[in-house]
Amino acid sequence: MLTKLASIATVIAITAAAVTACSAQPDAKEEVADETTQAFSLRDTFIAGSLAYGETSALTPYRHTGRTRYVAYKFSGSEGDAIDVWVKSNSGDPVAWVLDNDWRVVAKNDDAAPGNTDAHVVATLPKNASATHYVVVRDYWLDPMSFRVELKGKGADLVSGCNVDSDCAKIEKGCCAIGAYIPVRADRVADYQAGLECPQPLFCPMMMIRDDHSMAQCNAATKKCELVLPKDIACGGFTLNSHQCPVGYSCQLPIAQPDVPGKCVQRCGGFAGIQCSDPDEACVDDPTDTCDPKNGGADCGGICQPKSAPPPPPPPADCRTNGCGTGKFCSFCWGSYQCIPNGAMC
Repeated sequence: MLTKLASIATVIAITAAAVTACSAQPDAKEEVADETTQAFSLRDTFIAGSLAYGETSALTPYRHTGRTRYVAYKFSGSEGDAIDVWVKSNSGDPVAWVLDNDWRVVAKNDDAAPGNTDAHVVATLPKNASATHYVVVRDYWLDPMSFRVELKGKGADLVSGCNVDSDCAKIEKGCCAIGAYIPVRADRVADYQAGLECPQPLFCPMMMIRDDHSMAQCNAATKKCELVLPKDIACGGFTLNSHQCPVGYSCQLPIAQPDVPGKCVQRCGGFAGIQCSDPDEACVDDPTDTCDPKNGGADCGGICQPKSAPPPPPPPADCRTNGCGTGKFCSFCWGSYQCIPNGAMC
């Protein structure tokens, strides 16, 4: 009888042990440690390398030791960047965090989906003084494993949301922009430059750069900043967002319709003998000024016009030569000289 009771007790003990063992399996997860921002630091984190958007890390080992609790990859991101991070492992159960440069938690994930123990973090980066961010990884059970980090990201929209040209800026593209420029919103210039993480000190090759004289403008239809070449700028005129010409150019308005936007023409000649930057253009006399190169104006400034274009017609006679009647005076109004009553304003 005692033997039978002992056998029953043994079976019960084995069953209880089996139940306890099952409860410790991944189906009954309990957080090993609920990390907060204060838990992360360089003291117990091994930096395995750096990634850029679109890159995947090499197979990376993780081993929890007395000194190393996390493994991390650095990446550069700016405010508004949409990131998508996968941490995949065939030998463990990864947990992943995205941290900013101050080691504050931006987002975290343990299991990507029911039955999928890989970590998947999707987030939009908040504003931070530094572009440096981290993907931090550990095994859920703190067991040894190997993993890969897949980093995808889409840069923030730095050109949308403008209303007038002053909302936009023309800046150099990249750390050493050899004559390459991009448009950005004027209030996002610092964000773009911080995202480059250019090395300091920065050494760039000494090269002659030919400026295309493009201007940063706000497209009224799309509300986006864009670069526009001088020949494509619709300058001046009576518009809500009147575009300006670059330095060295002047706005030539239609004589018959001065309220309609005109086009930018490069100034040339004059005392400085400025040459046209476009080899297909030639410097001709500016018909809109009073300087006559054939009548003592040897240093008259001119404008650049296509070599194949016919010479511009002389301007129509106006009140500067014809004068005005009694009670009127000659004034420049809406792109031309006109006779207006004394005391009146254009």
